[in-house]
Amino acid sequence: MAKRAVFFDLDGTLLPMDQDVFTKRYFSLLAKKLAPRGYEAEPLIDGIWKGTAAMVKNDGSRSNEEAFWTTFRAIFGGRVDGDYPVFEEFYARISTP
Repeated sequence: MAKRAVFFDLDGTLLPMDQDVFTKRYFSLLAKKLAPRGYEAEPLIDGIWKGTAAMVKNDGSRSNEEAFWTTFRAIFGGRVDGDYPVFEEFYARISTP
């Protein structure tokens, strides 16, 4: 049986990628998905960046997922727990036209 692998090229190492275009499109789609849940675009984007920074600073004492959500929850409160499935759906279904 042939083995399969999935490569995630998040920084354009394998294929050329315009980081600015990607980031704007990503945040635009995420903000659109979460707007009906009461998230305003600017605070949402700021919260995502802060959660990402928490993952970068993670010393390995917890998972990156825990580092992100702890930070994000500190910004938006407990409502995040109820919205977690919406985030999951977004990442499961995201595509570019």
